[in-house]
Amino acid sequence: MKANSFADELIAAMPSPHARLVLVATLAKYAGMTVYIPADSKRDRRVRAAQNMLTNGMSDADTAAAIAERFRVSQRTAQRDVQTARKLSLKIGASSL
Repeated sequence: MKANSFADELIAAMPSPHARLVLVATLAKYAGMTVYIPADSKRDRRVRAAQNMLTNGMSDADTAAAIAERFRVSQRTAQRDVQTARKLSLKIGASSL
């Protein structure tokens, strides 16, 4: 998709002429620039969820099963995420002593 067609579709989707003008002004302000929108990786979200589950007292096996079901990943991937979460929890616990 070309940038111009993206901008044209975006402008066409605006509900009012005023909204279109505001959008065009904003697009002009950032023309030629790269906008970085940070986002957590899927793995980071899974590991954070596993940390929360472990903190709440779930067993490793139950946590892995919940991660596999919730995020639709393989059981092996879920087990790796639980191991990573356990290691991170231990590091955080050791650094706070």
